[in-house]
Amino acid sequence: MALGALPADEADLFRQRIAAGCPLCQAELRECGQAVTALQLSVPEVSPPPGLRARLLQRIGAAPESPSKSTKMGEGLVVRPGDTEWKKAPTPGIEFRYLLGKTTMLVRMAPKSSYPVHKHSAAEQCLVLEGSVSSSGVTAYAGDFTYMPAGSTHQPLYTEDGCLLLIAYT
Repeated sequence: MALGALPADEADLFRQRIAAGCPLCQAELRECGQAVTALQLSVPEVSPPPGLRARLLQRIGAAPESPSKSTKMGEGLVVRPGDTEWKKAPTPGIEFRYLLGKTTMLVRMAPKSSYPVHKHSAAEQCLVLEGSVSSSGVTAYAGDFTYMPAGSTHQPLYTEDGCLLLIAYT
């Protein structure tokens, strides 16, 4: 959490104000959470050089993690349902699961959840797998495909009944 960037006394004061229900502090905290969510989805993934992780773990004396559970398929890859974890987004009611780096993911939105306005640094391709999602007065249903070009601004997303999205950044 961003409070770790504050001096301890300031972080304590901010926590107290949040706990006391300060509307200004709560609004700032919500805005920061939305900005962090938008940032993590707007930055293109950069692949580190091969072997970097193993070299870093070796230098710090840590054992490398076991290899990915993903299954090799010739030159390709099969990612099975249990291979990657669902992670909670900072925005309530939204979870994501990376399938291939940070460029391809599943996004699950709970009923009545929304995702704030955000800018796309890379082109976004989205296939609605289940449910429906609305933005700018248009609703996309299961089977619909949406595209947002790099540099575009996505207005807030909202789902009435929940949805599951397959998103790929190019």
